[in-house]
Amino acid sequence: MKLHFNKISFKEVIKYILFLGIACTLLYFSFKGIKWEDFYNGLKDCTWEWIVLSMIIGLLGFVIRAIRWNLLLKEIKPNCSTSSAYQGVTIGNLANFVIPRMGEIVRCSVVSHKHKISLEGGIGSVIVERILDLICLFILAIFIFFFNNKFSTFIKEIFNSNNGNGWLKIILVLIAISMLLFIVIFLIIITKKYEPKNRFLKKILSIFLRFKEGITTIFRMKRKWSFLILTISLWGSFLATSIFTLKGFNTLSELNIVDALFLMIIGSFGWVIPVQGGIGAYHFIVSSALIQVYGAEQSQAIVFATISHESQALIMIISGIFSFFIFSLNKNSNE
Repeated sequence: MKLHFNKISFKEVIKYILFLGIACTLLYFSFKGIKWEDFYNGLKDCTWEWIVLSMIIGLLGFVIRAIRWNLLLKEIKPNCSTSSAYQGVTIGNLANFVIPRMGEIVRCSVVSHKHKISLEGGIGSVIVERILDLICLFILAIFIFFFNNKFSTFIKEIFNSNNGNGWLKIILVLIAISMLLFIVIFLIIITKKYEPKNRFLKKILSIFLRFKEGITTIFRMKRKWSFLILTISLWGSFLATSIFTLKGFNTLSELNIVDALFLMIIGSFGWVIPVQGGIGAYHFIVSSALIQVYGAEQSQAIVFATISHESQALIMIISGIFSFFIFSLNKNSNE
């Protein structure tokens, strides 16, 4: 079985180097000016019991995602197992630390090998997942923006200040443009038939038609309510992870569940940016949010962002390696 690592084109190598360069640049600006003694002291002051608990909740999130994904896979192949879906999810997480967005293809390859599901069918199920998660993120961002002033304050501070927020402005503008374009194009597609003649536009249209099909699939599936409940549980685990990570920092103990939700949403944008495992992008955007909105010191903010990211990255890597080991053993035993 090939996990799509053996044929890497020159274009993919250039893309990898480019994304890695962006990640390193963002890391540089995140840590620029940090006094390492303050950073080290910040690490020592953490209550690690809470951090470990956040890691356990993060691991539980992988299980919930696997169960949810398996509901979709069963629509294609009824004998699909949750254990295979879990292996696919965790191995996919590991692959994202090598090449951004490669994880989706890799996890589909895992279940495709174990249950003879077509790769296209597996990718279609992942698209359905991503659609719902994108909708959830969008709804939560709208909620924070209109019903809590922290998100709007964060945006205003960035665009009104001249304190070297150029990179962050670019990131937020690109995210906003991407979301706006997505909404506009999607609305055009679902409200009227549009058949472009341009080859590139046809490709874009086909992608959005798959998104449309993905949304309708959710409502057609047999266990749609279980799927929606698992989605709520998954985002609940994200929020719980954010809450427990905050509790691990005495200097941020005054922050509440709404603050945890705000940081979770901001952090989600960091994970979404296509760099290896959210490295650099997550650190940059989360530390900037703590500094701009809560007036945190730079060392304090970067310690939180580092612990928050690396604790989750660690369980992604460990669970991914473990699943890959089990998958390889089973694969070899079947050959």
